Amino acid sequence: MTREKERKTAAGPGEGAAPEPYDALVARLEKVVGELEAGSLSLEQSLEKFAEGVRLAREASKKLDEAERRVEQLTRTEEGEPVASPLDPEGAK
Repeated sequence: MTREKERKTAAGPGEGAAPEPYDALVARLEKVVGELEAGSLSLEQSLEKFAEGVRLAREASKKLDEAERRVEQLTRTEEGEPVASPLDPEGAK
């Protein structure tokens, strides 16, 4: 396998395509973890899978951060007007 092909393989399918949904990223990450835990990969294959897992974890984390920024709690002003404010997970007990 050439270095260029290895890089594309490690980058994963769909590079440049539409972003993957969070659930799909987690499913792929779980598959990678399972393959690594099985212990049947060579060292080189394990390193490639590990790199793919790190990329998937970062991408999933980024999606969670984006979702957190979009989540807003709708509140009302004293005049009864709706106001969007950031959700406070600490105060939402």
